[in-house]
Amino acid sequence: MMQQFVKAAQAGDTSAWNVLYRQHEPWLYATALRICGNNPGAKDAVQDTFIQAYLKLQQLKEPSAFSGWLKTTLLRNCYRYIHPVYSHNNSISSGIENLYEDEINNKLDFYAQQTKIYNTLACLTESLQIVLLLRYFSNWQSYEEIATILCIPVGTVRSRLNQAKQKLTEYWAKSNDNNDTAYKKAAEWNDLYNTCFGNVYTSLHYREKLIRHFDKNMLVVFTSGKTAFGRNVVQQLIEEDIVYGNSFAALDVVSTSNISIVECHNINPGEYPDRCPDSTVFVLQRTGSAVTQFNLHNSR
Repeated sequence: MMQQFVKAAQAGDTSAWNVLYRQHEPWLYATALRICGNNPGAKDAVQDTFIQAYLKLQQLKEPSAFSGWLKTTLLRNCYRYIHPVYSHNNSISSGIENLYEDEINNKLDFYAQQTKIYNTLACLTESLQIVLLLRYFSNWQSYEEIATILCIPVGTVRSRLNQAKQKLTEYWAKSNDNNDTAYKKAAEWNDLYNTCFGNVYTSLHYREKLIRHFDKNMLVVFTSGKTAFGRNVVQQLIEEDIVYGNSFAALDVVSTSNISIVECHNINPGEYPDRCPDSTVFVLQRTGSAVTQFNLHNSR
């Protein structure tokens, strides 16, 4: 179908060109944003790409190559906005340009792979996502540790991992890298938790923001097997830490659309050197924008 619009646009049909523009502009702009960042250069690169494509459309011999042709043109324009000095120095421009085009292509290939991974993960049930994140994206990778954190038998961990791997293989072939919604959403959750957990002991604003993010009837699961309900449970734990002078050091956060694993290294005050264990891991399960289940595990 697209080839028909390309041929019609080459024949002078402006409505066909408008269709091509509407189909390609969103993903071209998204690509430019990844390369140039959120600045005017991204929009300028896209505009220049369409202008050049329109003026040189007659030179395109294979209509089926239209999308790839646009992408190549866009990469060159993005390069020029990122490195304007080199683009005006013909003696060194071609070699440097090739290097940066390779770099940009590698960056886009990595982004595409990441996008596909998160799209595939989003197809899994939350219970399967959790064991995969712990096993392959966290420092708590043994079956025994995962079982302890989630308060489930080791056999259940093995069974869920096997199911998850089978489903990943099945969904991978169906997934694509054109829709980066799941990847962007995961990045937003990572940013939120890095900021809130990183400042929870020093900033009332971020502490209250984190507490409000927890559902008021949230299920809290401790590795002892004890459970409790309500965000006030976590709020009380945080307030006790503040009284004793505890804090977090390094943070590692990994998320999908509904799940986040937050790993923290604990710092004890000098007068209470053994109050908290060396590290803590939190497993957060969300429904919508609120955390509805909170698993907490401490380890020496």
